[in-house]
Order: sequence, then C-alpha cells, then structure tokens
Amino acid sequence: MKPQTLSRKISLAVILFVCFGLTSPYKLKYHVIIDDDYNALFTRNNGWTGGDVAHTVPLSDTITLWLFGDSWIGMVVNNRHFYADMISNSLAIQYGKVAAKDKLKFYYKRKDTKPAPIFAPIDRRGAYWLTRGGIIIKDCLYLIVEQIVKKENDNSVYGFESIGNVILKIENPLVEPTEWRVEEARIPFFLNTEDTQIDFGIPSFKKDGYIYIYGVEFRKKENDRYMLLGRVPEEQILNFDTWEFYSKGQWEKDFRKADRLCNHFGAEYSVSFHPFLNKYITVYTELGMSEKIMLRTSVKPEGPWSKQEEIYKTPEIGWDKEYFCYAGRSHVELSGLNDLLVSYVCNSTNVGKMVNDAKIYRPKFIRIKFEN
Repeated sequence: MKPQTLSRKISLAVILFVCFGLTSPYKLKYHVIIDDDYNALFTRNNGWTGGDVAHTVPLSDTITLWLFGDSWIGMVVNNRHFYADMISNSLAIQYGKVAAKDKLKFYYKRKDTKPAPIFAPIDRRGAYWLTRGGIIIKDCLYLIVEQIVKKENDNSVYGFESIGNVILKIENPLVEPTEWRVEEARIPFFLNTEDTQIDFGIPSFKKDGYIYIYGVEFRKKENDRYMLLGRVPEEQILNFDTWEFYSKGQWEKDFRKADRLCNHFGAEYSVSFHPFLNKYITVYTELGMSEKIMLRTSVKPEGPWSKQEEIYKTPEIGWDKEYFCYAGRSHVELSGLNDLLVSYVCNSTNVGKMVNDAKIYRPKFIRIKFEN
C-alpha cells in the first residue's frame, strides 16, 4: 500500500471517530437494587415521621442538607400517624455519607408549642415548598423555594398552585438551621397563563464560572412538562439582569424563548454530573406522577439528551388504587464511584389512607449500579 493511501485512510478514520465515535449512542449497562439502609434511615416513629421532596444539597464534603416539603411531625403507632401535625417544610442535616440514624438530625420550628415550618413567606401568602434545591457559593447557601397558595374550592391533595420561586440567601449555613440568617429575593422569570407555566429554579451545578439552573415549561392541556436551561455567573445569582437562557444554540435574555430540551418531565427532577459515566445525568418521575422513574444522559448540560430510559417501577402503586408516586431524583453527593442513589415518594389521593399508612409519604430509595 502506498504511504499516501495509508495516510488518507488513517485521516479518514480519525475524522469518522471525531465526528461520530464520541457522540454515538451506546447501551448503558446497570442494575438497580433497593437501598435498605436509606429506607431504614427515614423510617421513624417519633418527631419527624414523614415528608416528600427529599432534595439534597452538599454543604461540605462531609455534611449534606436534606430538604422536605409537607412533613409529618408527631408519632407513629401501629403504622398510623398519631398525635401528628403536618407542616409545609422541614430540614435535616446528615453528617458523613453512611446512612446512620445518629448522624441525621431534623429541624423545624415551634409556635405556641406546635410544630411550624422552618421557612415561611415574608408576605404571609401561602407557604414555601422546598422542591427546587440549592447550591453553595462563596460559603453562602442559596436555596430556591417554590411559593404555593391554596386553590379556591379545591380541597384535594392537588389543591395548590405556584405563584413563583424565591431565592433564600443564608450567610451562615454551617450553624444550626434555627440560627440561620436569611435574605429573600423573588425570581422574576415566571409565567403562568391558562395554557402554560414556566419557571426556573433548579440550581444543579457550577461549570466554567457559571451556575446552571434548570427550569420547567408545563403545557397544561397536553399535561406534559419540558426541561429548560438557564445560567448565571457564579457570584451574580441575585443580579437577575445577568441571567440568560439557552435558545437555539446560544444564550438569550428572554426566558420565554428558552428551548424545550426534552419532555415527559415532572415538576421535580435532578441534573448532575456523574464522573464514572463522564456524563450529565437527569432523573425524574415520568410526567410527574407515575410508577416509572426515568433517566437520560448527555455530554453537555444543554444536551442533546438521550432518549428516556425506564430504570425502575415503583411497587407502592400496586398497594392501593388511590396511591401514586412522584418526586424521583438522584443524590450524587451520597453516591459511590459507580452508582447513583435515587429517591422517590409515594402518596395517596385519600388523605385518610395517608394518615393510616406510615409506610408511605416518606422517601423511598433505590441505587443504580453502573456496569459501563
């Protein structure tokens, strides 16, 4: 073979590898196990006995903050919530990465001897749900919370609606949460019409000097939610003029023009970088409420994202026809080198059944073990 011919063939092979090899789809190999240790960690009969959301934020390499939405405070007797109150949010601090009950401490306030949420809106409208997550920047903790109000003439478990997201800046996150100094700032990037709701508020990671903050577009008539993406310079998160949104391959100032990156999401999901896969990974409950926990991967924060893949079917839906599952998300900071801890929550449309079955309405855990 002539040297020129060999050189051309090698060059062609390199071009094909660069253009196709790095982005070619491959079958993700894994198996899923139930994480009994974390399930036991949140099975409690006194104090905090249940809650949803279950978001995590690393405060340091060894300290993890847990965020909960509506939470049961009281007792569990014979699998039933007893002398219990429900508050709109609560926290827990986990020390270390081992699921040990003596390393997990719960926090909420008290008002007139009754349990009270750790955070409440300054304007006294509705309540804060801790569905969005948070991030540490320059030793300060920034939590993004969802402000919700009760719908008129709707007493169902779905009888709430969002009126936007708020940033809580906490200057002293390493002291007891009851001693936190908190400042508030409302995120202006919110739209809620008869057909569509758009909001941004899932701060996922820092990359190249930016904080990447994901969002959701909810198409109400289609009952479908789409992943959106924004970013802001690390030290400018409270300067809303510096926020920008991914649209058609570039960054745009108008949040209403943000691209729909992929669909079938819920209002809650997670995005994180997994070093073992060398990819970004998103985990969510399909369409928000479903027995299916889904996963997608991407080499870039903006995608393209892989097709959604069902990683687990939640068995609790089969326990009762009025049970449903939601809030699927991952916890990369509590995961091992080649695995991923995932949580979800089971609830009931029948409040009486939720009261009488303490096996539900607390986070349940699985672990994805990656093989390639």
